Amino acid sequence: MKLILANNQSDQFRDFYAQVSADHDITLDYTDYASLLFHLDTDAETPISVSVTSSGRNLTEYDGIYINGYLNTYEMAAAMAVCAEALGIPYVNHELSNPASLSKLSMYAKLVAAGVRLPNTYAGAAKAILTVEEFSFPAVLKRADADRGIDNFKVYNLQEVQEILSRQSPQSLWVLQAFVPNDGFYLVSYYLEEPAFCIFRTLEERPDGDASKAHMFKPKGGTNATLIDLKDLQPAIEREAKAALLAMDRQIGSVDCLYDPETDKAYILEVNYNPQLVTIETFKEVRTLAFVEAMKRDWHKH
Repeated sequence: MKLILANNQSDQFRDFYAQVSADHDITLDYTDYASLLFHLDTDAETPISVSVTSSGRNLTEYDGIYINGYLNTYEMAAAMAVCAEALGIPYVNHELSNPASLSKLSMYAKLVAAGVRLPNTYAGAAKAILTVEEFSFPAVLKRADADRGIDNFKVYNLQEVQEILSRQSPQSLWVLQAFVPNDGFYLVSYYLEEPAFCIFRTLEERPDGDASKAHMFKPKGGTNATLIDLKDLQPAIEREAKAALLAMDRQIGSVDCLYDPETDKAYILEVNYNPQLVTIETFKEVRTLAFVEAMKRDWHKH
């Protein structure tokens, strides 16, 4: 059975593939990218699972995938190629064999494929996320292609997820991710694959009392930010952050992660390629110095 992915879901196209299947004794499952639901969890027995919600089938039920017509759905196509590669399922076209990541969707697929630890995650179009029937709460629901806390919500039940996503485009990309209890998050910045500095932001009660933003606190001026000596980083943070940078093949980047002291596990939230030298004032001198030193180094080694 072959899976054919495309954007055009008109009756004309669906009828064509149905007729081809009937006339030539082959089974073709023709569906749209928005029907793909990615389940990514490094700690699970099956770290990568992809459901085709339109047919109720799992990706592993197919013996080939034709990733077609992805001009407007590049991220979905890229994530599919990464997952197919990891699961050993043949696919075309191979120009997606090492895709650049443009959102958290393909980023998370790459990280889990490389064995980097994430919180338990569902990802895909809003249309697909709405089919999730069970999840542990509280959780974090965030748009896959947004940053700086935009469209990023702490949610407490499936009803809240449904209320938020029902107001969004069915094709918009989202992530539903388990909330990891924490007292703040770490940002470890790398230049030419070497850690340069680490900033820790404490998680504090928000003055506005917004429960949907209770999982993040980044006040202006960085009043909750502390510079952490790299020698004091937990080994789990060092290990996961470096593995995440390498998995994304980014020589310069900043890795956001959480640390759970009860389990001694670090969880990656994002690998940023932008060192934010201009727009962020917190520890700007440290950031600038790390950038300058990297610009002076020999890049042939990388």
